[in-house]
Amino acid sequence: DLCSYDQPPAPPRLADEDADIFAAIQAADLLVHHPYESFDASVERFIDEAAADPKTLAIKMTVYRVGDDTPFVRSLIRAAEAGKQVACVIELTARFDEARNLHWAQELEKVGAHVTFGVLGLKTHTKVLLVVRRDKETLRSYMHIGTGNYNSKTSSLYSDFGLLSADEAIGQ
Repeated sequence: DLCSYDQPPAPPRLADEDADIFAAIQAADLLVHHPYESFDASVERFIDEAAADPKTLAIKMTVYRVGDDTPFVRSLIRAAEAGKQVACVIELTARFDEARNLHWAQELEKVGAHVTFGVLGLKTHTKVLLVVRRDKETLRSYMHIGTGNYNSKTSSLYSDFGLLSADEAIGQ
């Protein structure tokens, strides 16, 4: 029974918390299905490890609806404080979350992150994350593209898909 657990399991390729998440993503694309697979063991782990990784040069992300005590924005703040380039497109017309998104935009700007607010008259409802890392002698892009929000609480309520990839064509 897919719904008989308290916490959803990690995707099998990410079950070992000590394994290199970037190597797992580089080996093959990884499709995750929330809430049946763990959001924190996949998507949250990806951004957290990217923020902490000394090989990470840049993190770029759209922020639509992240929640009050979001690990995503906290990871982005840590990354910017560590000297990584951080850029976010933050949607200010996320229904009921406008004030929260404005708060996180201000917190990101305080630490030097580049924040934009989308295009006037259009709602930015995309969920994408790009991490640029120096892998040996080359730069490599790692991505997450999702159908849901970057919100830990709602990820356990709604059915969404996310793709973790290092495919060059997708990165371009």
